[in-house]
Amino acid sequence: MDGLTDLPGDLAHALVAQSRDGLVVLSADGTVRYASPWTDRMLGYEPGETAGRDAFELVHPDDQVGALEGFESTAGAVDSRPLPTLVRLLRKDGEWLQVEIIGTNHLDNGDLHGLLLNIRDVSASMRTDAALRESEEHHRMIVELAREGIWTVDADGNTTFVNRAMAEMLETTVADMLQRTMFDFMDDEAQAEADTYLARRVGGVAEEHDLRLTTKRGRVVWTRMNTSPITDHSGTFRGAIALVTDITERRVLEQRLAADARQDALTGVANRIALFESLGAKLVSGRLVAAFYIDLDDFKRVNDEHGHAVGDEVLRTVAARLTGAVRGGDIVARVGGDEFVVVSNALDSHGEALALGRRILEVVSLPISLSTRHISVRVSVGIGFAAGADPDVLLSDADDALYRAKRMGRGRVELNEEVSTRVPKSA
Repeated sequence: MDGLTDLPGDLAHALVAQSRDGLVVLSADGTVRYASPWTDRMLGYEPGETAGRDAFELVHPDDQVGALEGFESTAGAVDSRPLPTLVRLLRKDGEWLQVEIIGTNHLDNGDLHGLLLNIRDVSASMRTDAALRESEEHHRMIVELAREGIWTVDADGNTTFVNRAMAEMLETTVADMLQRTMFDFMDDEAQAEADTYLARRVGGVAEEHDLRLTTKRGRVVWTRMNTSPITDHSGTFRGAIALVTDITERRVLEQRLAADARQDALTGVANRIALFESLGAKLVSGRLVAAFYIDLDDFKRVNDEHGHAVGDEVLRTVAARLTGAVRGGDIVARVGGDEFVVVSNALDSHGEALALGRRILEVVSLPISLSTRHISVRVSVGIGFAAGADPDVLLSDADDALYRAKRMGRGRVELNEEVSTRVPKSA
């Protein structure tokens, strides 16, 4: 062991033989006085082969300065604090081995009389660390380049991380969002929804949902959030993470399609689907509901004499006039070629219903001025009443009254006689 005599010989030999760290003793001029068997094996040499060599010949050129500074620092003070130094050592096969060296000064020790180096192979851990850094950098790039927003919050909804896409979606910066809570980007209704969702995250539920957000500039953004809870090693809830997609255009399109599905394409008023939906809701209220079935008299003559383009313009004008004649909460719907229905639950008597029917008749019968001509149309109006009845029954009653108005000369308003005996005639 050449001077390693602080311990009994057998014990010292056993410790050195079992150690998986290399042990090297350097003289004051940097010559290898002793290298443990494991050191030589680590570097691919036969036992004792490195003894007598200049230690710095084994150090990578790029690491020479750091190794020399460490050597001089350790050699210059007996009680210096040992600090680890990373260097690459030359293996016998010409490859470089990444090691960590800790040196202690034993120049005044009569047995060692040198610097004792503890050498550990850290190449595997360095590769692992490098791979980890590469992986972290790879994932960081993915996060930053992702088109979807990434948003994490703590248990109270405070923002703990966002990527650039999330900040841009909300028309702000990452730094600004890190100073805010998720609730700062929501109106009262959305905040109530978010409270419910956050409570579900606390319960361990991961889910996808839509949420309306408000940007820093006040613009409404519809988002689809794929959210999951964040817990620590003990299972305690620490917050939530969401992958956020801007679905504003899709949402607007869906709303437009939904509106189109309930709107008459020609006139813009409600269609039959929307009529029955609204009529059902009004009848459920229990209030007296009046339905006005309106038909243009001799509309076929308009199409035959002036063409269907003019006929379409007449229908659009009639729809606009009906909309202007009724009250704000009333429904105007086109249910057939030249047939319209008005529904109101704001009338308290048959008298009010008749007054509205006559106003409809007068307004619609006014001459219609087109670019090249004036056209006059007449209408017939039938009125039915119901309170809590089926929509089909109410419209059938109004249609019966319309048929009677047609039979009695057209251009007039008629109440359904049978129904008028079953519902109040006045408030």
